[in-house]
Amino acid sequence: MKPDHSAALGAWAKREGLAFETLRSEDRLIWTGHLGGVAMRMESMPPRRDYLSGHELRLRMNLDLPDRLSLMVMSRWLKTRLEQQAYEGYTDKVRTTGNLKLHEESRWLALFGELGWTTMAPDLWARYAVLGERREEAQAWLEGPLTAGLLTWEGPEAGAIPLVMMLTRGSLYLRTQHDRSKVQELTRTLELARLAANRAQVFAGFGLSSLV
Repeated sequence: MKPDHSAALGAWAKREGLAFETLRSEDRLIWTGHLGGVAMRMESMPPRRDYLSGHELRLRMNLDLPDRLSLMVMSRWLKTRLEQQAYEGYTDKVRTTGNLKLHEESRWLALFGELGWTTMAPDLWARYAVLGERREEAQAWLEGPLTAGLLTWEGPEAGAIPLVMMLTRGSLYLRTQHDRSKVQELTRTLELARLAANRAQVFAGFGLSSLV
């Protein structure tokens, strides 16, 4: 029988000013509320990706960003793993490309190139891959506070916890894994989402020239 951490997670939600709901039949926990004045929904559930262990943690914030804006930050080791899986899938003689189902992260790897710039922090480059169409948008979003936030988010387990964070379809999406016994992981992830959302709104609202 799995341990039930819902009481502690509910207490944490109350401290953060979030509503908390449990769907026991689906082993799903749901938090809703606002971060920086923006509606947020976060869920913990059985993982839907093979690179996640424990529980999957997903977060979404609708930022009303331009639809054309498409940026992704992904753990670098995860990018390497997904590329290898895609390669093996395409070259496996038993499977055909028509039967190969790629999830969104892998489709991004096929559609978008990796972005970098001369002032990019070496630690950011070493730990994360940045994907998208426009280097200046990625630079405006990530440089400064968000770079520091990403490196801090990993904590002492640097390089071990997968992270996928996207700006797409006008919203911020975040996916990682979740150990329900470690409430501090939720606090850390909320802080990262709050920072990522704020930076995105700033550069989208006031133009790139205000940040670059």
